[in-house]
Amino acid sequence: MARQGYSILVCPDPVLLRRRVEALAASGGMVSAERKVFWGDEPDPLPGAFWEALTLKSLFSTPKVLVLRRANALKAEAWDRLDKALRAANSDVWVFLCLEGVWERNKAPVPAVLTKRGLWKHAESSGWVWQSKGLDEKGLRAFVRDWAAERSLTFEPGAQEALCRVLPLDAAALSLELDKLDLAAGDGRLVRKEHAELIRGQEDMDLFALLDALAKGASPVLVWKRVLDNRAESEGMLFPLLGALAREARLLWMLASGEEDDLKVHPYVKQLKTPLARRLGRPALARLLDLALEAEVGVKSGGRKPEQALELLVAELTGILGPAKARR
Repeated sequence: MARQGYSILVCPDPVLLRRRVEALAASGGMVSAERKVFWGDEPDPLPGAFWEALTLKSLFSTPKVLVLRRANALKAEAWDRLDKALRAANSDVWVFLCLEGVWERNKAPVPAVLTKRGLWKHAESSGWVWQSKGLDEKGLRAFVRDWAAERSLTFEPGAQEALCRVLPLDAAALSLELDKLDLAAGDGRLVRKEHAELIRGQEDMDLFALLDALAKGASPVLVWKRVLDNRAESEGMLFPLLGALAREARLLWMLASGEEDDLKVHPYVKQLKTPLARRLGRPALARLLDLALEAEVGVKSGGRKPEQALELLVAELTGILGPAKARR
């Protein structure tokens, strides 16, 4: 495929965008090109460094890939400057304009301010526009197939179908699940049907990742932000969270107590969670169960509002699971 001056990628999924950029760059012979990323929703979305990379040639003609994320947030003046600049862009530069708005009624979120400009019309007529609503069932199967081929993995009969029924339709979450399956496949490089048991609901995955991150001393800002940003829906999310917390604490308790043989979970799940169970120890795990009970009783007795119980749970978990307090 011949390299072009720019591409317009319309997709809400950042992982699919990254894969598309990588595929196009590879097809245009720019795998080793210098890559710079800019953000269309920042106060200065197109700083001097962007225009310098776009227009100035270096002595050694170093190829560059410029990725402008969330370009759908650009104002009319920015599109005017791009419209003019891309006509005379550096021949060693490939610009990727990523439109990441939400699709509505199967309509691509292309800003009207862009469609009126020459760079859109030229890209559309030249076939330089790529559009995707994100992963669907068909795209998921193709993603899994390509992933397996890249890692020389094979599926036992029925395994691929079983996995595709439970894998998430979000490329970021999907990639994390597939990394886990890659480990579970072992030296035999065989994905078995039973490995579908390793794929769990997103809330459970978030909870385990949160507990593990806190116990290691990390600051899982994104997980807590998700919790606190949804305080208006606390009543609906609190009790499922408490149930998941109690289940997780019991499982970790059994692992910490040497009762793993009595657990009816996949061996890989035991392997994944045993280090956390040992790191925390039974006193901390017992306190997790107490916290779940206290939050539930507090709300049901009327002593706490759901959002209060949720915020208190967040604070208590952060204090209990810190590495200094983890003990056998």
